[in-house]
Amino acid sequence: MCVKNSFHGRTIAAIFASGSKKMVEGFGPKVPGFDHFIFANHKSLKKNITKNTAAIMIEPIMGEGGIKVIPDWCLKGLRKLCTKKKILLIADEVQTGISRSSDFLAFESSKIKPDIVPIAKGIGGGFPIGAVLMNKKVASGMTPGTHGSTFGGNPLAMAVGNSVIDIVSSKKFLNNVKKLSKYFFINLNLLKKKYPKIIKEIRGKGLLIGVQLYIDQSKFIKKLMDKRLLTIRAAENVVRILPPLNVKKTEINQALKIIDDVCSRMS
Repeated sequence: MCVKNSFHGRTIAAIFASGSKKMVEGFGPKVPGFDHFIFANHKSLKKNITKNTAAIMIEPIMGEGGIKVIPDWCLKGLRKLCTKKKILLIADEVQTGISRSSDFLAFESSKIKPDIVPIAKGIGGGFPIGAVLMNKKVASGMTPGTHGSTFGGNPLAMAVGNSVIDIVSSKKFLNNVKKLSKYFFINLNLLKKKYPKIIKEIRGKGLLIGVQLYIDQSKFIKKLMDKRLLTIRAAENVVRILPPLNVKKTEINQALKIIDDVCSRMS
């Protein structure tokens, strides 16, 4: 779905995966001024852009929404649309960025240039840190007094962030993520063929992986946890798997063995 939010008399549009409605239950009240659109309904999206629309915001891979990868052609189309309408394109890379997708930032594979990119989580390697990247035109609006943060830019966080980026942005590191991701996806798809009544679809990119199930995801996750494999829920009955980026092949094999065993027991 696409969402549009009022902000100082303007609006911000954001695209999320269908099914994400359940993921926000209990987290109200929601920010007012949002319009909802069906996922991938570009006709509806274009129709609802008005003179008050300030931006379109999208996750290149929908995390909470079910690990749904937004195709490169879609991202390119949104970039063209934003340019044509003279509105901003915001790529939310909080979950997908910092090499999680096997590119340093997930939007890079589409060759587009967003206007704003929020990043967090991965940039600190476990240490609390967040940042917002923006082009020069957008940055010109960030004048003194318009934005502030109690802990923003503290020396320890910046030192940690610099060290993390030095490691995870290298070609050697990214190539290893791609290699391990390919291995993981190949074997997960083999399990899908082995258990066609359990696994519906394998989704994701890099080491941001989703296993969509036919059976109850909560019970499946509990069985995995009992065997010391920690995963998390996402929308559309998806089990989210996010191994550390420095995961070893032997550890992936352990995970595959546990998933295989749980599938076998729940068949």
